[in-house]
Amino acid sequence: MPLALPDVPWPVLAAVPLIVLAAYTMFGATGFGSSIIAVPLLAHAFPLTFAVPFVTALDGVATVTASRAQWRDAAWQEIRRILPAILVGIALGATVLVSLPRAPALAALGVFVAGYGVWQWLGARRMTRASARWALPIGLVGGVFSVLFGTGGPIYMVYLSARIRDKTALRATSSLLITASCWTRIVLFVATGLLLDAPLLVLAALMVPLMFAGLRLGNRLHDALSGPGVLRLVSGLLVMNGVLLVARALGA
Repeated sequence: MPLALPDVPWPVLAAVPLIVLAAYTMFGATGFGSSIIAVPLLAHAFPLTFAVPFVTALDGVATVTASRAQWRDAAWQEIRRILPAILVGIALGATVLVSLPRAPALAALGVFVAGYGVWQWLGARRMTRASARWALPIGLVGGVFSVLFGTGGPIYMVYLSARIRDKTALRATSSLLITASCWTRIVLFVATGLLLDAPLLVLAALMVPLMFAGLRLGNRLHDALSGPGVLRLVSGLLVMNGVLLVARALGA
């Protein structure tokens, strides 16, 4: 029986390993970012109902691997504060994903990705100090976006980076929150059938070695990512990709 790979051109399939490697290098270095890199790139060739569950499946393995070594460094008080709002947001987002039209979804994703890239480029990565009351709206919005676009991590980081100053604790807390969010989404995607698609599961299984390679590379780069040059490079790529997604949506 032949492998049940997605029905897309071979050049597209050949690009998937590179996308996965880049996405999980980002995740290994920062504790978030796999989806903000992978989902917009994959959305050029795959519907979001494929791209988001695909990345979520890989995230399920990556987050357990990363958080297992980081849980001692996490700021558990912040996790307890924001996690309930995230779970409510996930439930709300799950009701929208399966019926979201492709063109508006691509446009919304493009605007979000480009906006986040511009925000990072301008250096506004951290508020001076966020009130704990921001946990509710940030958690709700992040939970919704994590289901719709697989990109809740950057939204959580807006809040967490304004509450946690230690870089190691920030990465660990972000990683554990994304773990909880990811496995909640996995349960929802299985229940809705989005994660029961054979081509999706086959492709995800084939990408697991690349995902682990990216995590190892990212862990080695963790200390070097304090330089603004790397963040600006990533931000520029996000802006460019967001603009391309909006253009694709307008031309659909």
